[in-house]
Amino acid sequence: MPTNNVLNRNFEELFSAIVRYEIPFFQRGYAWEQRQWKKLFDDIDNEIFESVEDNNFENAEHFFGPIVVLEKISQHPSLKRFLIIDGQQRITTIYLLLSIIRKLLLAKTHLSTSAQAYIEKLDSWLINNLNDEDEYLKLKVFSTKGDRLPTFKALFDRNPNSIHLSEDQLLYDQNTNKVDEFIKFANKKIKTYDVPQLWQLTQAIIKSLKIVWIPLDEKKDDAQAIFESLNDAGMPLSASELLCNYIFKPLTNDATNEHERLHNEKWLKARREVGENNFEEYLRNLFSIGEKKRIGKERRMYVHFKIKNLRINADTAKATLDKILSYTTVYNNISKPIMCPHGNEKIKRLLIKIFDTNMSSINPFLMSLLKAFHNGALTEAETINVLHETFVLLVRRKVTKLPVTKYDTFFPSLLDKIINEPDKKKAFHTQVQTEQLWVSDQEFELAFQTKEIYNSRELNFSRLILQEIDRSMQQFGELPDYSTINTIEHILPQTLNDHWTVYLGEDALNINLPVIINTLGNLSLNSPPANSSFGQKPFAQKQKEYTDSSALARDVKARQEPWNIVAIEKRSKDLARKAIKIWSWSM
Repeated sequence: MPTNNVLNRNFEELFSAIVRYEIPFFQRGYAWEQRQWKKLFDDIDNEIFESVEDNNFENAEHFFGPIVVLEKISQHPSLKRFLIIDGQQRITTIYLLLSIIRKLLLAKTHLSTSAQAYIEKLDSWLINNLNDEDEYLKLKVFSTKGDRLPTFKALFDRNPNSIHLSEDQLLYDQNTNKVDEFIKFANKKIKTYDVPQLWQLTQAIIKSLKIVWIPLDEKKDDAQAIFESLNDAGMPLSASELLCNYIFKPLTNDATNEHERLHNEKWLKARREVGENNFEEYLRNLFSIGEKKRIGKERRMYVHFKIKNLRINADTAKATLDKILSYTTVYNNISKPIMCPHGNEKIKRLLIKIFDTNMSSINPFLMSLLKAFHNGALTEAETINVLHETFVLLVRRKVTKLPVTKYDTFFPSLLDKIINEPDKKKAFHTQVQTEQLWVSDQEFELAFQTKEIYNSRELNFSRLILQEIDRSMQQFGELPDYSTINTIEHILPQTLNDHWTVYLGEDALNINLPVIINTLGNLSLNSPPANSSFGQKPFAQKQKEYTDSSALARDVKARQEPWNIVAIEKRSKDLARKAIKIWSWSM
């Protein structure tokens, strides 16, 4: 980084000119949180106010960090324009805080003759006195990505007259915007200050907080690369923020502002479609499609994309944005199959069942499969068959508790290996068997007798197994409402009381009993109200009180005493035979 013209400056110098400090598009939005806000106020109190003498704030210096800038050509003749490469959070926070002080002073003009003079001075620091149709030019700190509207409202308490207003209103979410959050925080801190206290705070901010001003040379310096390296020292950029910056680098055009339109219509729309908290995982799965291995989380996802697209151009960037938006629906079908159901009823039901296996490592494959169906590359029957066989494979391996690490290398490129085969289901079987992922009937049956089916951390999967077996045992065609029969009952209780300890005899001392209690043979389904009443009641009493709505409960009622390890193992074996038929491959 160049060091020519590096200066120590304060915010009075920064804000005195007609100037716009612009947050470039490749930066994130305003992101500081309470930890940083609290530190700022603590530093002002402890480092400035405690050291200032005779209100000489120029001598009470406190270093506030660097601000790295790149001067750009301004279309307005009297306006200087700087891009903030590093220091966005600092300069935005100070600008907002001064705006809050100004608003509080406006409310106190009737209390002090000095208030109006202070407001006029703040106006000179905060507002560009320009006669222009776009009122955003009045702002000296100018951002995008949903921040410039609340910044303008913090200063003027109204919407701007601007061609950008309608798009900003779409971007701006008052419930999540950090600008609004800071305004609430700061108001709470200083709302009781009187006029002299507010002006003292202003002096501390504008004169005592010192920054190092570092100008870049546009011809020599890569502003985005410098920004990424500097940001690692503060609040590191997330993988999706880095990716956004990289994709939009060849698209950024100050003359057309096409990048803002694409950002709103493609990137932000995709982010909203899948949800903020799911977006990086979505991108990870999307970029894993067709790869030899599912790509890593967080920054590894960004690095993977960057390596694959080292010379990204505008066409590639636009195609990537189209792809990011186009897969959101199928991802939601997979990751939220009940809230965002697939339009095909049979596919929807299979996706719900696959979701309950909690095997997200197969999502790249599922996304590619559903997209191929949507595009007409797969028929409905082919899609349903492959989904069913996938479901069977997942259940068999999960019940047997076999390793799933191979899924990361098996599934991402699986569709490419089967899509051109005439029999997709057979091709799927071949791939599974080639990779030695299939589970035999013998292994599957033995697992039901020796492995825990009940898992408190994966209750959805435990319920899935029991409900599917219960369905197969229903005799009269009409199935019960499984949303009301959704509680798993341990026939032999998980915690033994004195009665059960005596009842079991030597079995109570068996070291394998904690596992056996959670195997298939000891489990049933009941409604939550009924289940809460069973607890540690004796086996004979449970048999009398179990309802007939669950076939599994009826099966228990038909069993003979004693209810011990032998009885549980026999029932596990009986039910396992049913499970083999339910989760079988139609070869």
